[in-house]
Amino acid sequence: MNDVLPTLETEIRDWVIALIVLGSFLTLALKIQLFSRMLFRHFFGAESHTLSHQILIPIRSLLVWGLILSGLYYSAHQLEWLANYPGLARLLDKVFSALIALLSLFSALRIFNGVSAWYLAQSAENNPDLSSDLQYRVSLLTRLASILIAAMGGVYLLRALGVDISPLLAGGAVSGLVIGLALQDTLSNLFAGFFMNIDRPIKTGDFIKLESGEEGFVEEIGWRYTKLRTPINNLVMIPNSKFSQNRLVNYNLPHPEIIVSVECGVAYGTDLERAEQVIVEVARQVQEQVEGAERNWEPVVRWHTFGDSAIQFRAVMRVYQAQAQFVLRSDFIKALHKRFQEEGIEIPFPIRTVYMKE
Repeated sequence: MNDVLPTLETEIRDWVIALIVLGSFLTLALKIQLFSRMLFRHFFGAESHTLSHQILIPIRSLLVWGLILSGLYYSAHQLEWLANYPGLARLLDKVFSALIALLSLFSALRIFNGVSAWYLAQSAENNPDLSSDLQYRVSLLTRLASILIAAMGGVYLLRALGVDISPLLAGGAVSGLVIGLALQDTLSNLFAGFFMNIDRPIKTGDFIKLESGEEGFVEEIGWRYTKLRTPINNLVMIPNSKFSQNRLVNYNLPHPEIIVSVECGVAYGTDLERAEQVIVEVARQVQEQVEGAERNWEPVVRWHTFGDSAIQFRAVMRVYQAQAQFVLRSDFIKALHKRFQEEGIEIPFPIRTVYMKE
């Protein structure tokens, strides 16, 4: 009986100390929670989408839950009977380390996603035309960063649980080398697509022309292929590795306006001043009628060559939509041909005069 009372008193004392330790940690966590709310309300108001909120709120959650887990961990170690079960004590240490690792991983992902969302909102507000493009780029970076953070967190979690990760890393390196050699073309297209999405020499909707001759509108920049829609409405699938090695012309950069030039010639006996006046009138009229043409642009005519059978000129017009250049060029040729016939201006056939020497 005398031996039981000291043991009971010791257990009661251990539980009281454990509860005091747990209560201290919980009180500190509650104070941090309340103080941070008052601080945020005083300095930032009700706005919850600022950069400070996106960073500080996950940090606050990390501190609060970290204190709660620490309170449970250290209060459990105040119990003397836990020393009699070393296996249980080691399990408790591993569980605590794993929970702290998961909490840190979750907080890091929250901070990164919050900063990404804030950057996307700010960029879209400053430049609404780039909102979809920025959203695609930021979402791509967010997914890649989430995978990287999760992988690093998983490795740390395995170490916290006491798992020897050396064979896993060695096996992963060998497997990665084998897979990399087997999927060389696929990985080449994958990384080329990744860097194209980061550098963004083109974006969806741009009208481009490749060195190989293909031209059209960018439909999609995927992981393996870039899809190009030609003017005749066909899709050209170009591997990203080939696409990134090609020299290209982006007609939407630095400005979407495109110069449209049409070359033709008139007979040598033509009044060039009158012909130039007719060409400008026809070009101005066509620009006003074609949707996507630049109506405020003044057409220009430049005479440039004394040809074999005609004096050559170039009519210069402009469009602000890439797809309008084909309609503008076609309508201008038809209208100019009709007007030349009405004015009696001759577009001569290619001829050659041969003088025979006796």
